Amino acid sequence: MARDWRKYLDETDAMRRDRLVKIEKIKKQKRSVRGRSVDDWLIDAALHEGDESEADFSVRLSTLTSARQRRGRVIEVHKRNVFVAEENEEGRPETELLWLCSVAKRHFQRAHKERNFVVVGDRVLFEPDADVTLDSEGQPKDTNLPRGVIQHAFTRHSRIARRDPLNPEWEHVMLANIDLLVVVASVFHPEVRWGLIDRFLVQAELEGLPAVIVLNKVDLLDNPKLATAEFMARYKKRVAIYKEVGYEVFEICALKPRKTQAEVKRLRESFKGKLIGFAGHSGVGKSSLLNLMKPEFDQIVDENPDIFYKGRHTTTYNSLLQLGIGAYAIDTPGIRSFSVAGFDSITLSQCFPEFRGNKCHYRECTHDHEPQCGIKQAVEEGRISRERYRSFIGLLKGVSFREGEGDSSEAEVIADLKARSQVRDEKLKELDSIASETASETANETGEEKQ
Repeated sequence: MARDWRKYLDETDAMRRDRLVKIEKIKKQKRSVRGRSVDDWLIDAALHEGDESEADFSVRLSTLTSARQRRGRVIEVHKRNVFVAEENEEGRPETELLWLCSVAKRHFQRAHKERNFVVVGDRVLFEPDADVTLDSEGQPKDTNLPRGVIQHAFTRHSRIARRDPLNPEWEHVMLANIDLLVVVASVFHPEVRWGLIDRFLVQAELEGLPAVIVLNKVDLLDNPKLATAEFMARYKKRVAIYKEVGYEVFEICALKPRKTQAEVKRLRESFKGKLIGFAGHSGVGKSSLLNLMKPEFDQIVDENPDIFYKGRHTTTYNSLLQLGIGAYAIDTPGIRSFSVAGFDSITLSQCFPEFRGNKCHYRECTHDHEPQCGIKQAVEEGRISRERYRSFIGLLKGVSFREGEGDSSEAEVIADLKARSQVRDEKLKELDSIASETASETANETGEEKQ
């Protein structure tokens, strides 16, 4: 039936506003019904918010699991195809019991600001498809990869995330539910990026995650053409700084493990019984390092030493693997940028362990320009390294280095240039507005004279 638009012709402005408000209210209610406001993706959200007791949650969870739903761990994600491994009673993924799952369609309408809200390492509840027949032990009879649908996920106890390079308002979760972050760098090809290491360490401290640093390709330090006296002095100083702060540093050569056999053995011991997340720049040798840990599937690497030392990017997607040393690991593609969210000075200073315990005169001191700053005094006295302090200033002022290029030693200069550029732009806007006002006044005067 055609609408009668004649009734809208005699509307007053107030009536029109009221009608538009009613329309917007109806639209909002429809969005809520579609699931944008009602979100049941996290099965334990009420428990973590304090609205549900442990006992009630256990009853609800057992009810869901008895109704064909199963607990699993995400192994790989390829667009909307999610490979899930069933978890055993101890909560460990059985990587030989794989399911090919998709996410329930209702969750694609939920309001989220993540690049992909299902990532490798996530713990989920999935339901087998109706056509999947099970044997007496509850396993699929069909030898082909069984299919299922992910209905819920559990809250992540840890994560490593960065700003999404394609959409700065979103975040890109790289690692989830890991027990140890392994920051991998190479001394050369590509050269170690200390600023990038600091960014990963800040994220680990923010999540309360233990982290270790692995420096690969240390055999190149024997090459005097690469490892100059100046470079070696900076390198040794940096390694000493991280060790003094409390981070474990492992110096290895993944291509020639016999040269650093003791370090590889020590690294394996630190991995046992944990889910490890590897992170680092492209081409630093993360997959080669992972192959030393006896994974269930060897990771693809270039066997040619010339290619290895050039640092070619080989891993293209995240993958969770079971290791022969009694651990699990998530291998990740190398990244070219790691932009973290803006932090206030108090939060950021707590992510630098050596900053803790130094008291400042002002409660909300930024540790940048204020007098009687305990952090700056510690830097002057040598209790905090200037390198780490400059890294802190760079993160505080939002100085970003693509691919970790350069060191944050230039952070103050770059931040000052940014501030000057902003002041200049504001002045230009003021001049433009004055010029436009003058032009309009001149035009009005000219019009009056013609009249």
